[in-house]
Amino acid sequence: MAPALPLKVYLDLNHWYALGDALAGVPLRPEHVTVLQQLRGHVERGEVMFPLSAVHYMELTENPRDAHRERAAEAMTLLSQFVTMAPAHKILEEEMALELHRLFARPAFPVKVEKFGSGVGFAFGEPKAMVIKGLTDENRKEFESRVGMSVSALEAKATATAEYWILRGPTAAMQATIPNYDRNAARQIADKQLASFNVMVNSLRTIPDLAQRPMEAICARYYQFDILDNYTRAIMAAGFTQDRLPFHSKEELTNFLMALPSCRVITQMQFHYLKDVHRDWTINDLRDLDALSIAIPYCDIVVTDKKARDAAVNRARLDREFDTLIFSSLKDLADHLAKA
Repeated sequence: MAPALPLKVYLDLNHWYALGDALAGVPLRPEHVTVLQQLRGHVERGEVMFPLSAVHYMELTENPRDAHRERAAEAMTLLSQFVTMAPAHKILEEEMALELHRLFARPAFPVKVEKFGSGVGFAFGEPKAMVIKGLTDENRKEFESRVGMSVSALEAKATATAEYWILRGPTAAMQATIPNYDRNAARQIADKQLASFNVMVNSLRTIPDLAQRPMEAICARYYQFDILDNYTRAIMAAGFTQDRLPFHSKEELTNFLMALPSCRVITQMQFHYLKDVHRDWTINDLRDLDALSIAIPYCDIVVTDKKARDAAVNRARLDREFDTLIFSSLKDLADHLAKA
């Protein structure tokens, strides 16, 4: 059965940079201009949408090159129209609740989480929009007559402007005028995540017994560092307590985690990446896998880099498991959409 329209297509940030360059008239490859025109047509006809993730916002903000950020933000504004994906911790709420319900019939009514919404707030789990408050009906009519548009239209315009500037970020000159501005503020959490991950990597490389059980180490670190708060809230919402836990062995807990789509993707990707023993992990590596952990299960098409595609398609077979097409080039995406 063909997926319902619009198709949800996730693009790695590098592909947004390429589309931004094409939009600015300086394409990295000549075919990117045609691809951009084609993708724009698909969006305008309601056939495709290009959701952004929290990772897009963080990585774009941290790019020190004003021109790069501006070009990518222009392309994102044009094609995404500020459609965004829910963050992983929100999606985990539903995944955990559904799996606990399947196993134990509790919670009775598992929480439902919208996977796609609008704006940076939704991408970070706090939906917000510009709202003009304090207007009476009389004030509203007078206001609308003076500005020549409805209050709702003005609110939408203000929201779109704010969304664009949040995405693009202030220029270097503007940053210098903003007290305590730090484009790398989000790195404080990311640095801790990377440090904990490197502890696991070093342990796998130096402890022979652990090296024989890499998936066990991956799941243990993921549970302890990344999702423990989610898990604690989930089992409490399902009526479990410290005296009556749902799982009584690491095997049972691991099976539970591997049944969660986002967890399965991220642990499988890490497992295959870790086979490269000479790889030096970066914050962007972890962020990219975080984004793919929700993009692969919940989007129809994912366009990532060659290494990620190789791990997802040729090794982990995640494309087959989740019925998601995974490409590594914009041209491959355009060719597929032209045939769809």
